[in-house]
Amino acid sequence: MIDLHIHTTFSDGTYSPEDVVVLAKGKGLFAIAITDHDTTDGVKMALKKGQEIGMKVISGVEISADFEIEMHILGLFIDVDNTSLQEKLKMLEGFRKERNPKIIEKLRKMGYDISMEDVEKVASGEVIGRPHIARVLVRKGYFENTKAVFENLLGFGRPAYVKKEKLKPYEAIEAIKRAGGLAILAHPHKYLYLEEGPENVFEELKEYGLDGIEVYHSDHTDKETRQLLEIAKKLDFLISGGSDFHGDNKPDIEIGNGRGNLNIGKEILEELERKVAQR
Repeated sequence: MIDLHIHTTFSDGTYSPEDVVVLAKGKGLFAIAITDHDTTDGVKMALKKGQEIGMKVISGVEISADFEIEMHILGLFIDVDNTSLQEKLKMLEGFRKERNPKIIEKLRKMGYDISMEDVEKVASGEVIGRPHIARVLVRKGYFENTKAVFENLLGFGRPAYVKKEKLKPYEAIEAIKRAGGLAILAHPHKYLYLEEGPENVFEELKEYGLDGIEVYHSDHTDKETRQLLEIAKKLDFLISGGSDFHGDNKPDIEIGNGRGNLNIGKEILEELERKVAQR
């Protein structure tokens, strides 16, 4: 089994890169990919640990893109030292830094005792975002869990939500491919229900250079997985899959098997590797 969508403490996960690798090894996984949001800072740590304990680790990232609904594009097999990619990620980091104080200001006006210093203390990596703000509010006793914070305050359209500037989808895909990676649309079930029709969305992304879609994901129903498989075959997309593991921030999702609905074989990884080798 493999898991090509995993987050660490360098974005919004609760396990360090090294601990993620050890956990995956203990679960008997064949390979994993580290795909933190808009940063590759934890990848080299995971790669080193993988070499130490005999665990195959793939360098990755998950880039936020501006679309009708928020779009996330995974980059797999990337060169984390690629200058062009890192420039784009630094740009996204700047957008995030501009957004966080605005969220804090909204929360304080609503009566919540929270500061950026509080948030920085709970964030282990440099990429601070809404999950860290949510954790502070939980620790201070305002909510029982981070899910409740997003549902009531931080989610799209909620009182403390602040829109963050993002790359365009074609910019995210271009950055990934310049770094030698494969561009994979994350959790694509979200686009099955758009009025313009899912195939129009996927065809547009294919024109931008999208290599594949994440057919297998913890949030996908069996029906959605079948639909996505059909779309992948029709549009000649590569197929990928992963749990979207976040540790304690998504406690119902386990590394490797998600909510018990995943069993992603290494033949999927082998096909992705063949594509990378051709390039």
